[in-house]
Amino acid sequence: MSDNIKAHWQDTEVDLLLQHLIQNRAAGGDGGNFTMPTFNSAATAINDSHAIQTIGPPKTSKMVKTKWTSLKKIYNQIEIYRNVSGFHWDNVRGARIRGTAATSVWDTYVDPKVCNYNQFYCI
Repeated sequence: MSDNIKAHWQDTEVDLLLQHLIQNRAAGGDGGNFTMPTFNSAATAINDSHAIQTIGPPKTSKMVKTKWTSLKKIYNQIEIYRNVSGFHWDNVRGARIRGTAATSVWDTYVDPKVCNYNQFYCI
């Protein structure tokens, strides 16, 4: 399988990934730095789940690690925004960014490539 094949993540797959990592959090230590065996077992759990109809190629440990790294980055950026900026964050509705001033502040704290301003949440 080529290293250039990209994963297509559905919410149910992300949920299963997070559930698996929570169940195996001891393997990640205090910083959530999981090893490849944990990413392998997460990929297996996602691929073997009969409750999920996966889109695209089966998940590999590399895809799982990339997704986890991305989720941690988004989480850390939101925490910085929420704790330092003094602006609103809601775990259901996101930042509800309105106007150019709020967008500018958001862009200061969060990578704009990972956010969907029309939906007001990070993806």
